[in-house]
Amino acid sequence: MIETAQSWLNEQLSQQRELLLVIDRLAEPDPIKELFSADLMQDYVNLYQGTEFADLADIGPCLVRLSNPGAALVYSLLETPQRNWGWLASTPHIDLPLLTQHWRARLLIDEEGQRSLYRFQDNRVMARSLTHLKEQQLLPQLLGPLNSVLCWDGEAWHSHENPQSGPASYSQPAPWLYPEPSAIRQETRLANLEQWLWENQPEETSVLARHCNVRSWLEESLTLTDDWGWLAPEQVAFLLSTRRGPLLSSPGWQPLPEESCDSHFTRCRLFFSQPSHMEQSV
Repeated sequence: MIETAQSWLNEQLSQQRELLLVIDRLAEPDPIKELFSADLMQDYVNLYQGTEFADLADIGPCLVRLSNPGAALVYSLLETPQRNWGWLASTPHIDLPLLTQHWRARLLIDEEGQRSLYRFQDNRVMARSLTHLKEQQLLPQLLGPLNSVLCWDGEAWHSHENPQSGPASYSQPAPWLYPEPSAIRQETRLANLEQWLWENQPEETSVLARHCNVRSWLEESLTLTDDWGWLAPEQVAFLLSTRRGPLLSSPGWQPLPEESCDSHFTRCRLFFSQPSHMEQSV
């Protein structure tokens, strides 16, 4: 496993290419803290800062010029790809302003009026996009100035070469957005909802994270919304905002016999939105 990653790294250095880390801060623990401790955050940019997504900057993707490829932390990251900390790329010269412009232009997904963020910093998302684009010979539209990329797809390391590096525009709809299997859609849904929690309820989510794994709690909560037929965004948001602390295992959440989905939701919203209950959940 590590041999493939190390071989790619050695090959890039032999070609005198500079290295870029693309970091996903939703990985646990946050890789950025480790990079600061290892003195590897000398030249970097947070892609959400200075944009309309600035409120999410604390969990936003970071581009980091890797000034010391031989650092022990780099080897540690290559040894632990299961953390899904992000991915590596190379180019003869890392121009962070150019790369910032390139990836900010690809942040937003707008499909039929529904806006969401393209989580290219997630190595699994990026690995799927790269494989899909490689088959269509469209890699330059996504990679732009990057010459080579190393990604962990969840099972193995894979490298991808950009056949035409340089500034690149892309066709609409963006070719890296395509129908994905249900398991992948669920993973994307979890990641987006986790971002929503940190953006809209940062203090409450911090408390939640001290008591449980946020992703596991999300998976459990979404299983309930699916089982109960609470599929509307309002219904999902209500459950995620309320079903915490002492209210986590309250029997009041369970549907009554012959209770419809809408009646079940209305009852729970009336009951659990009472001030006495909301105070307990924080």
